[in-house]
Amino acid sequence: MKTLKNVGLIAVLVVGSSACDVFRDQAPDNISFRMSGSDGRTVTAIYSTEFVAGVTEIGVTQVQIFGADTVVHVLPIDTIINISRNRQFFVEIYTAPTDTVNVAVRVDADDRNLHDQTGGIFPASPWQFVYQYNQRLTDVIEVVF
Repeated sequence: MKTLKNVGLIAVLVVGSSACDVFRDQAPDNISFRMSGSDGRTVTAIYSTEFVAGVTEIGVTQVQIFGADTVVHVLPIDTIINISRNRQFFVEIYTAPTDTVNVAVRVDADDRNLHDQTGGIFPASPWQFVYQYNQRLTDVIEVVF
């Protein structure tokens, strides 16, 4: 009988410990942003976690930014942004007015990939990415500062 109680206690502990993951916050805490290609070239990045975004009826994601950081980078970029407070992330990358830059971009939320792309950034067309936890957004982005 004592052995049966021990087995029951072990079973309760195993089930209880796996149930704890159900109540754990699944929202990501960090965004990992990497951009490489045309190494040594200079780009300007605007980073924000303070914005409101939504999709219009014609499928354009509109982003109203309230606070942002502007950083001049020399490629490659490898940075981690804490998003635990707002659960969202926006980045816009510009080149010099006469520069075209070829890049490979990877964006990860904690341990899962959100975006993986290669292509060019052109003077009149900045590269943009927006992420909001548990919301579907489009690749067509319009930004308002």
